[in-house]
Amino acid sequence: MAVWRSGCETVCQMHQRRWDIITKCRRCGLQLHANLRMVIKVNGPDFSLWNRRTRCRKVGCGGMVEFMGKPPGCGMYRALVVEGGAG
Repeated sequence: MAVWRSGCETVCQMHQRRWDIITKCRRCGLQLHANLRMVIKVNGPDFSLWNRRTRCRKVGCGGMVEFMGKPPGCGMYRALVVEGGAG
């Protein structure tokens, strides 16, 4: 994952390189596609999803979701987490 991060730190880079990003709730299991264009618009192009969590959007859940990414050509999503790294 550290290798993936080194080439794609920001949401703008992820969008340009056509990463597919989802959120997955650790409590209820809800999975949603993340709209990188909206993330860029709201948080700016230099925002990073690495090592970040946010509240679940499912009504009544209250759990935390993690961001998971899949670069082009990769067969599965992996958590955007790197040991010892901040967001």
